[in-house]
Amino acid sequence: PRQRAGLAGCSRPAAEPSCDDGMGQVCECEGNKENELSTARPPPDDVVQAGQGSAMDEKAVSQPPGAMVPREIRRLWGTWKTEGDQQTMGRIEGREVIWDNMFNYNRSPLKVLPRGRIEMELTNQVYQAEVVEGEPLRLRWSDGEVWFRVSR
Repeated sequence: PRQRAGLAGCSRPAAEPSCDDGMGQVCECEGNKENELSTARPPPDDVVQAGQGSAMDEKAVSQPPGAMVPREIRRLWGTWKTEGDQQTMGRIEGREVIWDNMFNYNRSPLKVLPRGRIEMELTNQVYQAEVVEGEPLRLRWSDGEVWFRVSR
């Protein structure tokens, strides 16, 4: 159906004589062909119409969550503490470190480097870590700190 544009907030079908402005007041919309609007809107840019998706769209939809995260980072997902003082540092989720609330840090994106090393930036400083296999898994950071995973 087509709707009338006239008074702000009045978007009733053209066949109705008046509309409620939402505050108990009734407005009289005056409409004619010049100020009528169609309610048919084009879809948002992020909505794919049936039959218009590409092969790439279908591939992305059919992959399990986390499939776009490199394997080297996915295997690090979980909660991490420091060796020694057992301080909870935060969680690795997706492609980033989500810092524990006691640190007032923004999330730190992780990158995979050659030879399986991991890199992150924190407070304008770059840190690299070597993944140390074993149970529990460990990260040995370039500043000497060692983290171990306590849960997935």
